[in-house]
Amino acid sequence: MSKALLEKACPGCKASSVKTYWANIKALSKAAGHDAVPAGASWLNAKLLSAVRQMPLGKFKRMSTAGVKAAQMYKVKRPKWNQAMSDATDRYNRVRDSGKRTKREAQNWPKDGYKALDALAKELRTELLQLEKARSWTRSDLYHYQRYLIVLFYSKHALRGDLADVRHKKPYGPNWITKVRGQYKMHIGEHKTSRAHGAIQLDLGPEITAALNIFLPHLRKLTKHGYLLSTLRTGNRLQRQDMLRLIRNTTRERLGKNIGVQLIRVLKVTGAAAQIDAAKKLQQEMGHSASMQRKYISRD
Repeated sequence: MSKALLEKACPGCKASSVKTYWANIKALSKAAGHDAVPAGASWLNAKLLSAVRQMPLGKFKRMSTAGVKAAQMYKVKRPKWNQAMSDATDRYNRVRDSGKRTKREAQNWPKDGYKALDALAKELRTELLQLEKARSWTRSDLYHYQRYLIVLFYSKHALRGDLADVRHKKPYGPNWITKVRGQYKMHIGEHKTSRAHGAIQLDLGPEITAALNIFLPHLRKLTKHGYLLSTLRTGNRLQRQDMLRLIRNTTRERLGKNIGVQLIRVLKVTGAAAQIDAAKKLQQEMGHSASMQRKYISRD
């Protein structure tokens, strides 16, 4: 089986979503004991579903969704997998709505919360100061500076995995960076909720701009693929799942915590909880919505 069949079965899915679904389908088939995704749907059986239901909630949610998408790819009906996906989503939403930290979050929560990523980025940069002064880099140099750049980026902006889809040269496509009056700006036109919320526009700030000023000239010399991130061994474009693995491996190695982008997003919002609560309290006092509250702001 190939990803092309999944793309055909999911014509309305974004390319990034198809990549994620396919990676999870491969993980599910591996959990079922297969080295590759089988040609038929018989492996989506009750035994596998029972095992999926016993997984931690986050993994249960991903693997049940993978089962549903795999069934769509095979053009077969698997109502019990659909029910499992619905159950996982309901459980996940109840946990998120409660504001209670999950067991996995508690296990991997860094001592300083979201600020731990900023400290990690600073630590990684201290190891690269000599590299910043070097006139030429190897592919290994590029990869190690890239690791610092990724951690620095996520210490400021809690995107999903969309950083891996960003291009730095034309043709840009939906996701790209460009330099405007000395500062880099990022445009994320294709992301999970782009249809509902539109493109994400980011001003990358002085620290990321400084890192990009060092990184991009070497990237352009060593690669031709046009994307911001590259692999170590071949210098090809770094795929989303590999970037996500790099983040988890780095945080596990340096912080002793297995931190992925979902937890990074939770960390950032949790760090802003006081401001969010204050805004909600003001909404209730004024008796209006968040959008109406913004209309009452008068800026000089």
